[in-house]
Amino acid sequence: MSDSSAYTVLLVRPKYARNIGMVSRAMCNFGHTRLRLIDPQCELDKNASQGAAQGQQPLRDCISYATWEEYAEAEGDTIRIALSRREGRRRPVQRLAELTEWSAWSDARDVTLIFGAEDHGLSRDDLKWAHRTCSLDIPGPLKSMNLSHAVVLALSQLPTRAEVTEQVSEERPVLLTPDDALQKWLLALNFDLSKKNWNAYHSLRQMIMKAAPTEREVALLNSVIEQTLRRLKDSDSER
Repeated sequence: MSDSSAYTVLLVRPKYARNIGMVSRAMCNFGHTRLRLIDPQCELDKNASQGAAQGQQPLRDCISYATWEEYAEAEGDTIRIALSRREGRRRPVQRLAELTEWSAWSDARDVTLIFGAEDHGLSRDDLKWAHRTCSLDIPGPLKSMNLSHAVVLALSQLPTRAEVTEQVSEERPVLLTPDDALQKWLLALNFDLSKKNWNAYHSLRQMIMKAAPTEREVALLNSVIEQTLRRLKDSDSER
């Protein structure tokens, strides 16, 4: 597990090596080092290195994945936030500045910011992998930005993860999912949870997180799960 006070930047199908390098430099400006790529359309050559200038560490430690499935297998247990204006009936876009009101924001897991390719951004299929879709506050009439500039703006509009965690924990306890009960319930139903990075538990946990439930809703879900576990135990005893 990496430092949960930092953000991971994930670039999907980036086209230009120099832009990837400039993203690496921008990340260093804000103290972040975890850079991930999905299906890059270029080589990380000298152009990338030149673009990174003195911010080489994210570029040097960068990990690339061929597909979203491969990425999720390796790093699936992370809160994923897509930066896009592509909206849909079941896919609302909120302002990035409003994100700290989301209860899941205080979770101890890593937070990944997702950026699309330079020409078309993130596709509808890409957005299916995100828990939240947010837009950047751009005051001028031109809304498209250079990839590295978008990363800079996103990081500048967000508080540090440490600040968010401290603020939320002081204001109220935040419950994301009934983790222990959920795992016990799935095990009682004979689900195999031995796969470390992605299994039924992680999938259901992600579904619950997408809904960003309130504490009261999580307490209700926890009560339902606990009652189901008791019924399963009673049924086993009666056999």
